[in-house]
Amino acid sequence: MELIPAIDILNNIVVKAFAGERKKYKAIKSKILNSCELEHVIQSLLNEYDFKKFYIADLNAITGNKNNFKIIESIIADYPEIEFWVDYGIKTYLDFKYFENLACTLIIGSETLKNILELKKIIKNVKKDKIILSLDFKNNIFLGPPSLIKEKKLWPKKIILMSLDNVGSKKGPNISKYKKIKSGLKKEFYLAGGIRDNNDIFLLKKKGISGVLLSNALHEKKIIYKKL
Repeated sequence: MELIPAIDILNNIVVKAFAGERKKYKAIKSKILNSCELEHVIQSLLNEYDFKKFYIADLNAITGNKNNFKIIESIIADYPEIEFWVDYGIKTYLDFKYFENLACTLIIGSETLKNILELKKIIKNVKKDKIILSLDFKNNIFLGPPSLIKEKKLWPKKIILMSLDNVGSKKGPNISKYKKIKSGLKKEFYLAGGIRDNNDIFLLKKKGISGVLLSNALHEKKIIYKKL
């Protein structure tokens, strides 16, 4: 199972995410670092474990209030050995075209996707393994074009199930949502939101999850890597 640190950037700093309430996000506090600058956070996490992938969400771009493109692109250039999954708040095919030549894997978040026609345009012009679809939920409600959750033939190989209300909480991962959506699909699923410790990771691995996006559990030192 893949362990992928999840990093949220807002107004040029890394913030602590909680329940999708982005207006309340503040600079991250952690047991493994003493700075909220992106480069320091990346390096501190790499000092803890040999992570191969990182997830980065540009919260400004996602909410339509400025962006953190330069900082993120600089980090991507500084760590060519790392595979970065980046959510730039892509809404349309033209948005996708703007980023498609960057050395990262682009995430199409259902929350920001304008409509399903834009996703069809993206898929028509790019290999499905070059993008990741994030199916975003809050309070168990799907955030995105309603038809997207039904048209599973459009989904790429890799799917993130993002339970925003579980993010930063002690609720644990939303396994029931995974079971319902996965049913019969041969996709690689990654769960985000609520993973608390090794026990959650072991459970999700048994359920067939390909990977998890982690944040609080990493910064609170709840993951014991040598036991994984």
